[in-house]
Amino acid sequence: MSIEYSGMGVFPRSTLFSLIFAQRIESLKNFSEEHVGPASVDLTTTGEAYRIDTVLQPDAKKGETIRTLLPWMNAKKIEVGDTMEVGVSYLAKATVNVNFPPQVYAYFNAKSTSGRNFLFVRTLADEMFMFDAADRRHEGYSGEIWLLLEPLTYPIVLTDKECYNQARVFNADTRCAQADLDRILLDHNILFRRDRIQYRQGELSYFTHDGTVLTTLYAKDGVVGFRAKHTTRSLALTDRSVDPHDYFEPVSAEQLEKGNDRSWGVRIEAGWYYLLNTIEMIKVPEGYAAELIALDRRLGDIFTHFAGFFDPGFFGTATLEIYSPRRVFLRHGQPFARFVFERLAAPSPLYGEKSNYQGQVGTRLPKQFAPWE
Repeated sequence: MSIEYSGMGVFPRSTLFSLIFAQRIESLKNFSEEHVGPASVDLTTTGEAYRIDTVLQPDAKKGETIRTLLPWMNAKKIEVGDTMEVGVSYLAKATVNVNFPPQVYAYFNAKSTSGRNFLFVRTLADEMFMFDAADRRHEGYSGEIWLLLEPLTYPIVLTDKECYNQARVFNADTRCAQADLDRILLDHNILFRRDRIQYRQGELSYFTHDGTVLTTLYAKDGVVGFRAKHTTRSLALTDRSVDPHDYFEPVSAEQLEKGNDRSWGVRIEAGWYYLLNTIEMIKVPEGYAAELIALDRRLGDIFTHFAGFFDPGFFGTATLEIYSPRRVFLRHGQPFARFVFERLAAPSPLYGEKSNYQGQVGTRLPKQFAPWE
């Protein structure tokens, strides 16, 4: 079936390049054309970075910029190659500024690799009282973009060679309502078994009645994920084939009642960070992107992702970052991750077969690490 594009929604690669050429997205030091993906722009740092004592959000009514707030945050300059300590916040200038006309706006998500390394990444923008937004769509917006970085489990070396988050740019809110999801399901299978066989439509209940899609936790039969160690050993994000045993330990599923399949699950200890994955493989159809959004608090007091954007064409189980303020037992098959699809404004390349996490089945460690053995 041919896809109809309205020109409204998530901007694809070609439109993002047009915005860069017109300096509506202003590229700065260390920006590369390779940072422009199918439906987002990856961001690293120019190299300007600071250790800060506290986080302040700028007041739009007072015309505050991030730079004017640096003294109040007791900002102390650091350099690329310095180690970012666990539990300490850092501000790094992003490799873009924005100069959006009316109707155009951006939201930001941490990259999957940042999330899986439990590097907490948020975005601050001049005169924006919200995190992860450059949104003044009714009047236009110009401002600097900054990355807020905080390692949660192990120290991480500041680099300008790896990207920390990604900007998604829009000219309309095209997140799917229930009627939109119903239309997608007429032509596309979006959830698959782990053997890549599609579910029959009557086997699953996708519906939350608000257009979002629920997926469920895989937690049975052996090692199902990993728990990050609290270590002083620093990680360089530019490294590859790092020994994962230095930073993670395996997490195995257990049965609360031996022989009872309904009792499978995984035990989560308070204050620790885990990587787990979904039973279902998610497929993002051509013409759409997808975003992980917060679970309804009534489904549990757990935090299930630090990253969460999927390009068109992504296919695989979702590896999710888990944190709980109390000890809990997460059951195999319980609702675990919530997605919303959003329409692209125009055609886009698809997430590539050689991309880091395409086709993943099970919990995948960050790309810096060798496979677990």
